[in-house]
Amino acid sequence: MRDFVSFAIRNERGAYTPFILEDSVSAGHGSEFLAGCLNDTATFTPDERQQIRAWASHPPFRVWTTELVPDARLIQKDTIVSIFSNRHRDGWAYFYSHVGQSFNTFGCPLFLRNYTWCIFYAGSHCGWLCGGGRLALYKKDGDNWVFVKDWGSWVS
Repeated sequence: MRDFVSFAIRNERGAYTPFILEDSVSAGHGSEFLAGCLNDTATFTPDERQQIRAWASHPPFRVWTTELVPDARLIQKDTIVSIFSNRHRDGWAYFYSHVGQSFNTFGCPLFLRNYTWCIFYAGSHCGWLCGGGRLALYKKDGDNWVFVKDWGSWVS
């Protein structure tokens, strides 16, 4: 899993350093896209779709740790909620001056087909109208993970 997560961080980092990850495992908009994934009979077998259903209902873990994502700076979900609550007049101004330029949310990866396929939700947040995310399938190709398809994405 660490191999895939390192790939995901490199893939999502963009120009922002350090890579800040919310510690809570996020379904994000991924839950909205899950129906498309579950109905994808051309890609997944009935057994795999059942495994996806079970994974969505009961992810293997709910919190990211430094052991799982050593290349990320973790920020607690409660901190994010507090920054963007009514407590701060402009949450993003406070975030930029006290935390960084962006933060990311990751879902719990689901590996299929002997760890050669991975379904993964990733989102990035960098301003009131700055961010995006998607629920996607990646396939292992040698030492690399390659994007195959997604079942929805969002951009703001």
